[in-house]
Amino acid sequence: MTNFNLFYESANNVPAPYHFESLIRFIGFGTPEASLEVEIQYTDREDFSKEELIAEGLPTDESWIWKGSISSAWQQRLAARFDTYKSGSCKPRDEEPFIMLEYSNSTTKVPRMLEIEENLIQEFIQSIFETAGRELPLFLGFQFKNELDEWVRIEGELSFENLNFTYQESGSVLKTISDWDRLQALMNTVYIADFQADKAKEELKSIHSFAVYPGDGLWYVAGDSLRKPAGNNRYFDGLENSLREIFKS
Repeated sequence: MTNFNLFYESANNVPAPYHFESLIRFIGFGTPEASLEVEIQYTDREDFSKEELIAEGLPTDESWIWKGSISSAWQQRLAARFDTYKSGSCKPRDEEPFIMLEYSNSTTKVPRMLEIEENLIQEFIQSIFETAGRELPLFLGFQFKNELDEWVRIEGELSFENLNFTYQESGSVLKTISDWDRLQALMNTVYIADFQADKAKEELKSIHSFAVYPGDGLWYVAGDSLRKPAGNNRYFDGLENSLREIFKS
């Protein structure tokens, strides 16, 4: 079936103004002409001002509608996961999202693990925002010692639309990494750190500091504004090794 709907809603324990519901209609899925019709509704935002929403990096409109294309890369990624769904209806616990596929013959399918599947759906929605021009790719930066024990600075854009990271190494030519699974693993390692924004800097002047720019406009230096997660004493060693491996010269 090439035409079907995807329903997604944040978990019940996700509060306003972050909680939202979405309906994504797939049209001609699996074909070069495949397209999407997207409806997103944010809920219970009455008590939040426009300024508060902007400060949280959130859109200020309560609803959003968009029509557009879907890339073959995302079709392949979604098809592989949708094939694992089982027949039935979605009955999430409070900490789980609502995720369900609905077909034209009224049959429904749901993921086997809702919380795990949520990462994919959120990435897909982020890719839609990029395609629509609603959001930009995530700009990231890393400064570390490479496998030659030389300090390098990596800066570039992580694109959910294109499923890749396009970057420069210390001002050199542009390069692209398209292994999304490896990029995901790196991001999962980066974002478990403790980021202390009050100590971070807009500009990283030192060229001999292990530092991360996570996309919020600030550089975080390891051991100062960037702290290891509680109980993970080898966090920085693991992160630096991951960076050396993925950006190996």
